[in-house]
Amino acid sequence: MPKEGDISSEKFHQELEQDIKRNVEFGFLFNLLSWPAVAIITSIVFYRFNKNVVPFAFIDEVFHLGQTVQYINGNWKSWDPKITTPPGLYVLGWIQYKLLHGFVAWSPLTALRLLNLFGGLIVWPWVVLRPLFLFSAVKFWPINLMCFPLLFTFYFLYYTDVWSTIFIVESLTLAITLPFGERKSIWASALCGLVSCLFRQTNIVWNLFVMIIVIERRALIQRDFNNVHFNNYLKLIIHSLENFHQLVLPYALNFMLFLAFLAYNRSITLGDKSNHTAGIHLVQFFYCIAFIAIFSAPIWISRRFVRGYLRYTLDHPLGLVFQWLGMVILIRYFTRAHPFLLADNRHYTFYLFKKIITRNKFFKYLVMPASYHFSIYSYMSVMHSNIIHFHPILPIEIKSPVDLPVQLTHISWTALLVCTFITVVPSPLFEPRYYILPYIFWRIFVSGSPESYLADRIVELTGVHRLSREFLWFALINVFTLTVFAFKPIVWQTESFPQRIIW
Repeated sequence: MPKEGDISSEKFHQELEQDIKRNVEFGFLFNLLSWPAVAIITSIVFYRFNKNVVPFAFIDEVFHLGQTVQYINGNWKSWDPKITTPPGLYVLGWIQYKLLHGFVAWSPLTALRLLNLFGGLIVWPWVVLRPLFLFSAVKFWPINLMCFPLLFTFYFLYYTDVWSTIFIVESLTLAITLPFGERKSIWASALCGLVSCLFRQTNIVWNLFVMIIVIERRALIQRDFNNVHFNNYLKLIIHSLENFHQLVLPYALNFMLFLAFLAYNRSITLGDKSNHTAGIHLVQFFYCIAFIAIFSAPIWISRRFVRGYLRYTLDHPLGLVFQWLGMVILIRYFTRAHPFLLADNRHYTFYLFKKIITRNKFFKYLVMPASYHFSIYSYMSVMHSNIIHFHPILPIEIKSPVDLPVQLTHISWTALLVCTFITVVPSPLFEPRYYILPYIFWRIFVSGSPESYLADRIVELTGVHRLSREFLWFALINVFTLTVFAFKPIVWQTESFPQRIIW
């Protein structure tokens, strides 16, 4: 005769299965129906922007457009010394222009901007995100990440961010889903990682992250990871050495090519080295985590979560004091105000920095450390609740990497933190575009909380109700930023056209 506990457990698992099935079906339907609407609206806005709002090259587009036109004209040896990134975008723009030339009567700028619109509305959600979504349908929705505000803005402009993101995240997608079989998929993943570096050099750091994912998803099965973390690190290293040619070599070639580039160029920056010298901008990490916490708020925030944070601070008063003092010291000695930040009011960071972050000493040394502390707690708590935990003795039952859940272990979680730190801290600029990949790689591996926003109860076991709020949150931010961009022009005496505010 079954015990009461067994019945309760069986009922719970039945409810969980039904909840997952219902929410997966809803997620597929929502993405299928909402994508055409978002794509049509975005395309209309794109048309209006190109016709009436910004029919001219805007900020960095001046350099990107000029270099691509040089390639279109056959001047492949020409290079603008003001450009700091590799020529991946310009080669892709050359291909795009050659394909469309003669078929549409658009200006070169509009034709080149269409490259990012196509990438953002077609390639990004359907080619890159959809396979991951099929593997983990209750973690994220492709439509949401398609509408991620820091990336969405650049669907309308000719910048490097869209395709840089597409190629490096596709490297992760191939590494997890293995669509071409294990060996070919890993080499394809490494190739996409290499191509991504032709759009942004710092993507070499994310090549390392993807490589660790590849090794880890095999080592944890074949080496039987357990709850002894140091032991798992040793197993990962041993597994990578014993399987070097299959797992490490494809990415190691990328690292070797990157080192050759550094030796040749003598810097990670291609041009304009005087204004883009690497440094130690530690507060940039606080900015990045704060942005991630704000954008991800719909998936984690609740009354219970806030109460948990308050309990944590009250239970560790001495630790809180030392953490606060540490942040104050870092803010005092490692805040960098780049001349571009202070002089260019066409970016939201100009207003954030002057009006909030450094408004006065009260904001700088009390309000901002408190917000950073809460943001870090949010980031770490959400990630910690989503990592794979291992049994101290029993091996994992899954026998194939492709059958593993889209989750991180304590090793890849640490790697994500380290890669985020390495990516953002050396940059002297307070630049939200640098937070796109730290957010995307974090968001793919975490799930929405099942808790109610205001009540202390579980609403849905899979937390899919939060994904719809996330979509609305991103839509609201995008509507706001696009409205400001379109209807709040700025007059610069040195520019012939009205200027606009972007991220």
